Amino acid sequence: MTPRVSDEELDRYARAARGGDGAAFEIACRALADDVWRYCLALLGDQDLAVEAAQETFLRLVTAVRRYRGDGPFRVYTLVVARRAIAETLRRERRQRDRTAPDAEPDRILADASGLVELEQLVAALPEPLRQAFVLTQVLGLPYERAADVAGCPVGTIRSRVFRARERLAAALQHTDVDEEPRR
Repeated sequence: MTPRVSDEELDRYARAARGGDGAAFEIACRALADDVWRYCLALLGDQDLAVEAAQETFLRLVTAVRRYRGDGPFRVYTLVVARRAIAETLRRERRQRDRTAPDAEPDRILADASGLVELEQLVAALPEPLRQAFVLTQVLGLPYERAADVAGCPVGTIRSRVFRARERLAAALQHTDVDEEPRR
């Protein structure tokens, strides 16, 4: 796990990378690798697809860093690039799935042998807008304002989506936490 770099430090590295400093670009990418990976995994729900989207994010960032103007945090800028890479990965995966198995629809919520459902699987089952808002704010720890920048929507929308995601997760957890019938 890479040590967390402050947004201010990251922005300095990004400005240097924009000017052609390869070492600064590498430091910035390493500092963002965990956030990008967790974001991709949380939204895609599949490790192979998450690896693909994360790699695509950093490939795109090689040229995108030149367009970074410094108007906002580079961490947010990178997560927007990741969001686009995730969308492209999903489109490609859907096309591939449609060609190979049009009737196959994977079950998004799997119960383990004891009937308990993992929180991670419940998050993966949330509708994409709710999942994105929840992951950005609750998993990656972005402030609501930054999450709104990444998602491309108003702050109030992010707050609403996080609230609805929490409600759904709480309801799902209550539903899966049913006591066994008493034995006689």
